[in-house]
Order: sequence, then C-alpha cells, then structure tokens
Amino acid sequence: MSEGLVHSLKAVASLCGADSGFIIDIESNGKAKVYSTHFLPENSTKYISDIFKENKSPKENELLKKYNENRSEKDKAASLLLKRLSESDSRNLILILVSKEKNSFKNLTDKKLDDAVSLLMYHINKPMLLLEKHIRETTDNIDATIYSSDINGTEYYFVSNSIEKLLGYPSQYIYENRLAILRSILPEDFKKFRDFIAKVKAGESAVAEYRILNREKDIRYIRHSGTPIIEDGKTIRVVGMLSDITSEKAAMEKLHRSEELLSMLMKTTNSLIFTLNRSGYFIDVNPKGAQELGYNINELVGNHFLEFINEENRGEIAVAFQKILKSDEIVTFEAVITDRFGKSVVYEIQARSVFENNEITGMLGMGRDVTTKKKDKTKLNELNTKLTEANRIIAIERDRAKHQITLLEELNKLKNDFISNVSHELRTPLASIVGFAETISSDEDLPKEMVTEFSNIILTEGKRLARLINDILDFSKLESDKENLSLSSFDVIKLLYELKDSYSKQASDKGLNLTSELPEAEIIIKADRDRIFKAFSNLISNAIKFTPKDGRITIIAQDFLKEVEVMISDTGIGIPEEERPKLFQKFSKISNNKSQQPGAGFGLATVKQIVDLHKGLIQVKSEVNKGSTFIVRLPKSRK
Repeated sequence: MSEGLVHSLKAVASLCGADSGFIIDIESNGKAKVYSTHFLPENSTKYISDIFKENKSPKENELLKKYNENRSEKDKAASLLLKRLSESDSRNLILILVSKEKNSFKNLTDKKLDDAVSLLMYHINKPMLLLEKHIRETTDNIDATIYSSDINGTEYYFVSNSIEKLLGYPSQYIYENRLAILRSILPEDFKKFRDFIAKVKAGESAVAEYRILNREKDIRYIRHSGTPIIEDGKTIRVVGMLSDITSEKAAMEKLHRSEELLSMLMKTTNSLIFTLNRSGYFIDVNPKGAQELGYNINELVGNHFLEFINEENRGEIAVAFQKILKSDEIVTFEAVITDRFGKSVVYEIQARSVFENNEITGMLGMGRDVTTKKKDKTKLNELNTKLTEANRIIAIERDRAKHQITLLEELNKLKNDFISNVSHELRTPLASIVGFAETISSDEDLPKEMVTEFSNIILTEGKRLARLINDILDFSKLESDKENLSLSSFDVIKLLYELKDSYSKQASDKGLNLTSELPEAEIIIKADRDRIFKAFSNLISNAIKFTPKDGRITIIAQDFLKEVEVMISDTGIGIPEEERPKLFQKFSKISNNKSQQPGAGFGLATVKQIVDLHKGLIQVKSEVNKGSTFIVRLPKSRK
C-alpha cells in the first residue's frame, strides 16, 4: 500500500469521524487483498480476508450483504460509504470505515461523503494513471504498434498511438470499431491471420506476415507477433506487436531480384567469376568461366589459384592478393592462366575482399579474356613504333630536303658569284694579254723596251690565267672524287722547305719576312705529296696575298705520336668573326674593304677538301688587324 494511499485513508477516516479504515481489492478470481491503516486491528483484517476466501467469484452486492450480516452494531454506520463507493467507477474496490463510538456517522453530510470518496479514489487511481501515461509515452515512440487484445483479435484493450501511422486510424477509432484491424486484412491473406490466432489460442507465441489495406488504400506488409497471457492454464488475452515491413519486403524483393540476376550472370557469362578463401583456394567458380578454360567446376574448387598461373606471373598475383586482403578497395591486375590444353590465356581481373562479421574471409573476383586484345595491342604498339620511326625518318628527310634546298640555293648563289668572279678573273688577264698583244702587233715601230715590257705583262697574265684554270680543274676533280689519291711516304719537313724557297722571292718582292720554325728531324707521313703541296701552297699564297708590307709569315711544324701539326701564321689583316663560318665554302670570298684581292674563291675550299681526303683536320685562329693562323693536322699513316 502506497504512503499516499495510507495518508489518504487516514484523512478520509478523520473526515468521516472514524477511528480507522481499510480497502478491500476484489480480484477477478474472487480473492481479496486488504489494504489498511496501521491502527486497524489485526483480527479485523483476518476476519474480512476469511470472508472473501470463502467466495471464489462473488458479486459485489453479495459480498456487501454477507459482510453486513456478520459485522458488529458499532460499525454498521460504514454502510453509508460502502454504498456510495460501490456506485463509483472502481467497482472492484470496497471501503470500510471503523468507529468505536455508536452513531459516529449520523452527522455525516453527503458533501463530506463525496469529498472522502474523491480523495480516496484519486490516490487509488493515481499510480495507475502514471503507469498508463508512462506506457503510452514509451510505446508512442516506437515505430511498431504495441497492443493488448482478446484471444480472437476482435477487441483491443490497448493500442499504441503508432497504429495511426500504420492504418491511418487513431487508437480511439480501434477501440470503438472492434473489427477495424480485421477488416483491413486482404482477403487472400486472411488465412495467415486465422492460423496466427489458432496458434496463440493454443498457448504458443506466433508470428504472421500478411498484407493490409490502410485508410489511403495503400497496401502495406505487416509482421504480426503475439504472446498469449495465460492464467490457470487458460489463455485470457494476447499482447504483441504490429510492425510495418513494407520497406523491408521491397528491399528483400530487390535483393531477391539481384540474386536472380547474379545467378543468371554466373550461369551465362563467359567471364571468369570466382571466390577464393583467404589462402587463395577456389571456393566457387561460374560454370561458363571454368568451361572457357577447359575445366569443370570440380577441377578448380579446392585448388589454389596460383596453380593455374604461369610461373613468371605468380609473384605479381601474390602481391595483388596481399593488397586485396588489406583493404576493401577493388584491385585490378592481369593473370596469365594456363588452360587445360597448356595454352596461356591472359585475363584482366578485378577483385576485392569479402567480409563476414566485419572480418575479411576471402576474395571475390571477375576476369575477362583479354588475350586477343593484348595481341592486338602489341601489334598496335609495333605499328605505332613503326609509324613513329617512319614519321621520324620523314621528318629527317624533310629537314634534309629543306637543308638541301637551302644548300642548293646557297650553291646557286655561290655559283652565280663564282661565274661572276671567274668571268672577272678570266677577263682581266685576257684583256691584258689581248690588249698588249694587239699593241705589239699593230705598231711595228714600238720601241724594243716597251715590247719587252708588254711581253712580260702578257707572260705574267698568261701564267695567272693558267693558275686560275688549273685551280678550277683541280677543285672540280676533288669534288667529284674522280681522282684517287696517289699515296706515298715522304718527309713533310722537306716539302715545307721547298715551299718556303718557292715563295721567298714573292714574299721578298712584297716586303714581307717569310720565316720557318721546323724541326731538324724528318717527319714521314703517308699521303698524296702533290695534294699536300697544293694545300700548303694555297695557305702560304693566301698569307702573302693578305699580309701588308713589312709583315711576317711563319711556317711552323710539330711532331706528335700519331700526327704532324703544320701552322701557317701571318700578321695580315685577319678574318672577321662573322666571315669564319663560310671560310672553307667553295666559291666563297672574304669581304674586306681594306683588301680586295683577285681570285675565284677556290683556295681555302681546295685546302679543306685535300685535308678531309687525308682524314685530317684544319682550324683557323684569327684576329682582325693582327693576323691569322691556319692549323693543319695530318695522320702519319692513313688507314
């Protein structure tokens, strides 16, 4: 008995002028529980309990009658409260007030009696109201509907408010319309509900899934669970839960369709679909995938994946497996699989780890045959390589053609310059020869001294013309390579002394100092002596030509292990830096305002050709107004 109810009972007793009181709670089986204030005599409590124990299922009026017949005169006044309380809503509760004094209730007014009953009923019902509120608040926050019903499912004692979300009707509507839930069940599913009720009536917990039509005429899937409440071996009511599983059903249907599609894919696709355990052994393989390799499923399942992989590819596969088992990412790799007939088949495989209870238990993979694709790719790469090479060759040839065109254009320009130069160089001596010859021929009285002078001029110009023609012919022969070198062993030092002697007078006549710094020992080389003589002769001739009076020309030679180095150095006008790149080009003449010397531009070009034919090297060092040094290196023996 709660403390609030005890205080309430005392207050009622005091209000009614009673010494004490107690409440009798009559249960459905006829038994009674007695709640009293602490000053209620123990024999009274026992006496009242004995009365109710003798009546297993009494009616309230019969209990009251029996009690009134057995109680003493002094507390008959309690019938006033008994009558009023028996007319209240709590018909299973009886209030007894006890007074030691007779007629103690005679001045009890109806208002006092009403106040006493109201106060007592508030404290009796308050815990139940709080409990009901707590249950209601709890069940309303659950998506599923909590209910309590009779054993036939036709009358509901309690339904949580979430029923409105399920059916579209509030819980009050369910209380007032006993068959509302039954009528919402689709006819074709009603048998499932009947089987559910039959099982619950038999005292077993049951679960049924069926469809209902809600207020909006939408079909919803329901999972109905129920537990029987049994007293004295008999089911008296059912408590349970109604859950909306429409979304769950849709998800299951989607999953079922996906499983069907996967099953169809596994059976029909030519791709290799497989599952492996953590160690890499086959757990399952699709039939068509195994068939493509010439195997049946049983020949693969239970065997290790690497047993079917080419040896050179196994290391790469093992690394891929380790990567798969360390993450949940999809890993792509190539596997060269050996089929039943020993043929290597290249598969491109995508695989990922398989989880069970948040642990990686194996791998799932799908591979497609890319052997033909790989071959085509190899061929394509080869073609691309060839195409790249062809493009490179075309580009080279294009550049070469451009270069040749440029060269031809330059040669054409040089040719025109050459023709102009040669024409000038030929006309000049010819004009002198013809002019002086005509003078001598036409004037018989010409003094002998003048005839001699004119004859010398004709001779000099004739020699000059002969040298020019010889230079042109020699250069032409060298360029066309029609003349082979006439090789012989000779002393290059002796050759240089010969050149010095042959040009000493010409240098002296111009006021130049021609000197030499030559070793005493012989330096024997194997070369075409005439061509080498020609090359050094051209260099010395040029030095004399471009060195002003009082200048110096030096011939130097040095002996090295495998080659000889000859330098022709002068203190002439020098060569501008911008002119040096075309120095050894044929038909080229150096532009220098200070010195315009006659010549067709073959001298240095001829020297370069002769040196090149002997596998030698020619270089030039020059400074304007200070002079030039031409360096020629020739091998001692020509391989």
